[in-house]
Amino acid sequence: MSNRPESTVPRLATRLTAYTVLAHDPAVPGIAADYWAKSEDHYRTVDCALAAFVADAPAPERAYRDVVTDPTHAASQHALRDHLIGALGERPAQRAVLAAAVAEADRHIWIDYHLGADYTAQEPPTASATFRPRPQSGSTDVHVVIPFRDRSGGLRTRNLLACLRALADQEGGPDHRVTVVETDSEPRTRRALEGIVDRYVFARKDGLFNKSWAVNVGVVEATGDAAYVCVLDADILVDRHFVARNTARLRDGEHGAHLPFRWSLSLDGPSTLHAIGLRNDRGAANVPDSVLRGLLLREPPGGCVWLRTDVFHTVGGFDERYEGWGGEDDDVVARLAAAAPLERYEDALLHLDHPRPEMTRDDGLPFNAHIEPQSWTQEHGYGERDKFTAATA
Repeated sequence: MSNRPESTVPRLATRLTAYTVLAHDPAVPGIAADYWAKSEDHYRTVDCALAAFVADAPAPERAYRDVVTDPTHAASQHALRDHLIGALGERPAQRAVLAAAVAEADRHIWIDYHLGADYTAQEPPTASATFRPRPQSGSTDVHVVIPFRDRSGGLRTRNLLACLRALADQEGGPDHRVTVVETDSEPRTRRALEGIVDRYVFARKDGLFNKSWAVNVGVVEATGDAAYVCVLDADILVDRHFVARNTARLRDGEHGAHLPFRWSLSLDGPSTLHAIGLRNDRGAANVPDSVLRGLLLREPPGGCVWLRTDVFHTVGGFDERYEGWGGEDDDVVARLAAAAPLERYEDALLHLDHPRPEMTRDDGLPFNAHIEPQSWTQEHGYGERDKFTAATA
């Protein structure tokens, strides 16, 4: 191990610093409880090994304690990494043990950590580009459907507007149209979306948010004959070639659906503002990951799904029995994969920061634990806009 190239030492120091954050940042278990349950023991194993390694080295130990005390402070993380580079270089035998522990943990974790080399918790860049609404489109190849609810008019609405502006700034692909389906007791966001979305649909429903039904309404009520559908969450910030790249994959491939990402990067608050500023206000084609900080989720089922429209209708869309948080994306991806080949690609997926939803019922059980997965078919009927209005009338 002592003969390994020196470049591996900085990488190991970076990974050990990441594991310190993963083991101690309270945001990690909050982002996805099931992923945390799969990963926690591996975080603890590496973190304990690192704590033992720095215990007899005053400077690295102080740097380690600083990160444990405040795992969101980027400067402390850079300091720990720098101290570890020196300590690991001087102790090859212990370095080998730590490297083995990291390699084993990396195989199993479902939440990882990203800190860009140029990240700082700075103010977002000053706007220098003027937003021009995309012209209304007629017959198109691509239909993007965004389900939405925001009862506070806050960060979720900010994220939706950023998402729509990025979709309006596309290049090199076929024409596309965007539908936002707001499901709520009243159309709170209609006015804010005027001029920046091709179609706004209000589907009345109080109570728990039903993403599945909102998506189905958007697809079923679509005008035109789009061959491809993209189901996109309202908190995803896409790059300028998002539509062109993913349409080409469906057009040229033999699969029926795909998720364009392997890891989803859930940005922290400052990174979210910086990403929106660069992509929307500065007009950047994409946002470099070097300026971002966040948590990486491994192979999540939702956020962005591309599929052929005929495959959507073959499976009956999303299962409308799912309400509240969780399960609907896993279910539809499994049914899509059973109906036609499903692929994953390696694109970046930037998830903008917003308050986390309630993830369990009042009794502590998952919202949708009672539903038999993959039991939904087109025979259930789907996408009826008055479904919940009629039920409460």
